[in-house]
Amino acid sequence: MIKSNTRRGFTLMEIIIASAVMTLFMTGLFSLYRGGSNLSNATLWAQQTINQLKLACREINTSIKKSTYPASLTFPGNISENTNDNFALHHFNGTMYATQTVGIGGAGFEGAKVFALTESTPAKIGFAAADNKDAVIIYHVFSLAGNGNLHYGRWRETLPGANVAALSRPSIPPGGAVSEFHAILARDVESVTCEQTSPGNLRSPLLVKITCKVPRGETSRSEQGVGTPNVTLVPHNNIGGW
Repeated sequence: MIKSNTRRGFTLMEIIIASAVMTLFMTGLFSLYRGGSNLSNATLWAQQTINQLKLACREINTSIKKSTYPASLTFPGNISENTNDNFALHHFNGTMYATQTVGIGGAGFEGAKVFALTESTPAKIGFAAADNKDAVIIYHVFSLAGNGNLHYGRWRETLPGANVAALSRPSIPPGGAVSEFHAILARDVESVTCEQTSPGNLRSPLLVKITCKVPRGETSRSEQGVGTPNVTLVPHNNIGGW
């Protein structure tokens, strides 16, 4: 008796079912991979952002502590100080969102000013010509751009000490100042908040809070710094160059 050696193939229905099962398996595997990848990216973003924010707040605190009115040291030791409001610590009063700064520019800085201040090195006047030094004025500007970058710029201006008493600078930095440093302190910034710690006290410390948000996500990180100025605080309610 001869046995039949016939082999039955897969039916169309079996192939369809197997394909569906394989598709579901691959979809689940891809979703698991994508979820793990997103979590890894969010964790890396958070770590990098936290480091950026700490460094940014340190720079902010340091700059605020350097705030001074332009001063001249006159022999035998009298100090002439220009306390004009132009040289106060100017800041946006409240919370500024990056989206609000789109299209707003200024003289040498990016976006809209968050706060700006002046640092002065007194000049020696009345000494021998060899000992005399001009006044050095340094302008610090922190600004927020529409793309979420928090910028820091520093400008320098050298002036004869005799001119300090009558010095006026309606715009910081002024046109004649020379740019000496620029850096992006933080990226993906959603908002920056500036508030006086003691409302009504024009010499109270200034609290600056920076909030960053991951692009196209919900993860966010915040950091705040508090700097005590040596000058009067001048709040501004308008977003722009002031």
